[in-house]
Amino acid sequence: MPWEEKERRRKMLDDLMHDIMAEINSAYLDQTVEVLVEDLHKGKWRGRTRTNKLVFFEDERDRRGDLAQVRITWTGPYSMQGVPADAPPKTPVLDMENILTP
Repeated sequence: MPWEEKERRRKMLDDLMHDIMAEINSAYLDQTVEVLVEDLHKGKWRGRTRTNKLVFFEDERDRRGDLAQVRITWTGPYSMQGVPADAPPKTPVLDMENILTP
């Protein structure tokens, strides 16, 4: 079989797996999952769920080794991102200059 045909078939399978994994992970959107936190990676905590899904989240606390409850806010085919379930909601910053100016 020619190399080009092998490469075409491999790419077809990769694309199919990408779509399947994205669909599976999308079921986690807006769900809270338990994450075993491993380490910091590019400024975010990195950990895995009980089903070995990769999750990233930001938290100022030292979470290494913790079991963290994380609400998933974004999903992709290979990983998910979220926020700690116990994090306070972010409040918008008011621009007082625009409020006081007629």
